[in-house]
Amino acid sequence: MPIPMTAAPDNAAHLELDLADIGQLVAVDAAWPLHAGCLRPAAETAIIEWARRQATDAHLAITIFLPESALGHPEAARLAAALSNHFGLMAKAQQHDTEEHLGDARQRLVLGLMIFFVCMTAVWWIASEWPERPATRVLRESIGILGWVALWKPFEMLLHDRRPLARRSKLLRRLAAANVRVCPSRPA
Repeated sequence: MPIPMTAAPDNAAHLELDLADIGQLVAVDAAWPLHAGCLRPAAETAIIEWARRQATDAHLAITIFLPESALGHPEAARLAAALSNHFGLMAKAQQHDTEEHLGDARQRLVLGLMIFFVCMTAVWWIASEWPERPATRVLRESIGILGWVALWKPFEMLLHDRRPLARRSKLLRRLAAANVRVCPSRPA
């Protein structure tokens, strides 16, 4: 008998997992289903990769087929909640990592702006106080480049690195909200 869950929306992307027992999907131990690592690493990777290939606006639905003998175990009734909890904890951890990354980027930006200011002031001073010679020009240009390079990493972190982090966070939240059904195995 299937464990009742709310129906998946019509535009849902469906993943079907045929399992011989619950242990193929989760590590059933004393910490299960509260432990963030309860999902087997290979299963976690496969589910995340499947979800990544789905349309970003599609609802996710996972159907787990288990033999009748496994459906009677209490763990089967907690399987849907365990998957949701697992990906929910991963989403929280990813959100924390994203916030930490952005905090680091802001700190680096402040430091980079200070270095940039010092370098540009030095360039201005050299241009106004030293005679124009090839060596002076090389020194000015080198110091100016140093100032711009000091801003490179903070801008990279703020402009380019945050998109993949936000995308992964959104994917994990979608998996945490996925509709999970546990059903008896289909006849061979």
